[in-house]
Amino acid sequence: MASMDFYQVLGVNRKATPSEIKKAFKRLARKCHPDLHPGDRGAEDQFKRITQAYEVLSDPAKRRRYDQTGSASQQPGPPPPGSGGFEGGFPPGFGFDTGGFGRGFADIFEEIFNPTGGEARRGPTPGEDRVYPFRIGFFDALRGVNTTLELDRETTCPDCGGAGTLASSRSRVCPECGGTGKIQRQGGRVRYTSECRRCGGKGRLAEEPCRRCGATGKISQREKVQIRIPAGVDTGSRVRLAGKGGAGTLGGPPGDLYVQIQVEGHPFFTRAGDQILCTVPISFSEAALGARIEVPTLDGPSTIRIPPGTQSGQKLRLRGKGAPSLKGEARGDQIVEVRVVTPELRDERARALLRELGGVDPADLRGHLKAYS
Repeated sequence: MASMDFYQVLGVNRKATPSEIKKAFKRLARKCHPDLHPGDRGAEDQFKRITQAYEVLSDPAKRRRYDQTGSASQQPGPPPPGSGGFEGGFPPGFGFDTGGFGRGFADIFEEIFNPTGGEARRGPTPGEDRVYPFRIGFFDALRGVNTTLELDRETTCPDCGGAGTLASSRSRVCPECGGTGKIQRQGGRVRYTSECRRCGGKGRLAEEPCRRCGATGKISQREKVQIRIPAGVDTGSRVRLAGKGGAGTLGGPPGDLYVQIQVEGHPFFTRAGDQILCTVPISFSEAALGARIEVPTLDGPSTIRIPPGTQSGQKLRLRGKGAPSLKGEARGDQIVEVRVVTPELRDERARALLRELGGVDPADLRGHLKAYS
């Protein structure tokens, strides 16, 4: 044991943070805990090694001494006679003195067999809310759609009912008090003993970890969920599905599922809130003389009037042709930005006509710039 590399046992590097060390220990302890492998001597020995490594590396002073000398000053010895190996008790030296290591160790065991926290084993705990990202087409977002989602959902384990443990005639040592039935606590310099709430002072639990869910109280399964996406959703909108989130424990209600919308773009339309934006090209003569042109809308083609003398970049409004409102209000508007296209002169006659037009209306477009010259 003395030559054992504690870092290697836990699978962490020598610069690992305390939280990384704790996480590694919890993962390994869940995997090889003797209660999950009754009669497996190899699992029992491995569990002893990882608990010994964690005892040293989780204590700053012991870890510092171990890093300097390569050994811990107080190495646990073999199990005491009559302990029955590790099953039915913690490794020697793991006393529940709140001034030392044992109390934190018990807390970790509580987390291992009940990831939601120590008190959760004693009462129902609601499940966590989940977020499911969902891409939707541009027009589906505007019109609304019914669809089906296939989810890998976390549900309550049917074998243990979310408790993580099963009733058993074979009792085991309470991991909270280490079989003593009592918990030592300390407030300042005052140390006191109280009855263990986990086992009621008996020191043993008449239950065993549920193997189907790995003592978590939850299993994962594939499920199809029907959902209605309302008309008018936009990127960032959320649709709530009550009771479709994470499973609760000990009869606690499940959490909710929030479907987070991501709307795909469109090559012609752009959305800004409840407004629909688009850009439409017009000819030089349409801009100068005015015209009626047809433009696409969400409802099909619509006619819009171009006033005489319209300039490139000018914006025109089609009322009620925008996106529907999630608040149930009237639809927004469609904003049409016109872009005047300069004609390409392909023959001399066209050039002559433009020269003639320029002579008829010799406007000084840049007269106001002379003040800056």
